[in-house]
Amino acid sequence: MNKVAIVTGASSGMGESTANELHNKGYKVYGVARRLEKMKGLEEKGIGILSMDLTDEESIKKGVDTI
Repeated sequence: MNKVAIVTGASSGMGESTANELHNKGYKVYGVARRLEKMKGLEEKGIGILSMDLTDEESIKKGVDTI
């Protein structure tokens, strides 16, 4: 079974660092944040990126369904 991780706040700081670390350890990582353009560096490394607003339940459901 493949390991999958969803990392919130992946556009910067601890979220971005966590996404990179998990990716380097072999996880299939999906970074989520409100702004996709801030996660282009993650995408270039092979990390999936999704726009998600954690204050919006419909946004969360849509993101999880996509994954």
